[in-house]
Amino acid sequence: MIAAAYVLVVVQMCVALFQLALTLGAPMGEYTMGGQNVGRLPMKLRLGAAISMIVNLAIAGHYLAQTGALETLLPANLNQIANWSLVAFTAIGLLMNSISRSKKERQMWVPVLLLSLVCAVIVALG
Repeated sequence: MIAAAYVLVVVQMCVALFQLALTLGAPMGEYTMGGQNVGRLPMKLRLGAAISMIVNLAIAGHYLAQTGALETLLPANLNQIANWSLVAFTAIGLLMNSISRSKKERQMWVPVLLLSLVCAVIVALG
């Protein structure tokens, strides 16, 4: 369970770095948000990437707490709800990226989200 949580921390940190790159104007629009923006994202979507980055960092912090490296902020029952909510969030992300019209987005994110989903279930069960 701890190994799965560490995998999730690494994945979330990598995703946060990707979102940071998008926020700063990296020309990778076709790898995100439906792949409809070739090159740099428009400013509105770059703001969305910045918000996503913050969410990914928070999720990484949650999973780091599951390893024991950080103190868990939630009582045990709410922590379990958070873990299963993140399973659902990851499953929805996997579904949405699986049906994306962007081949580049599907190829990049489906494997990442599949790995994340498996690890999130392991953590939630653990």
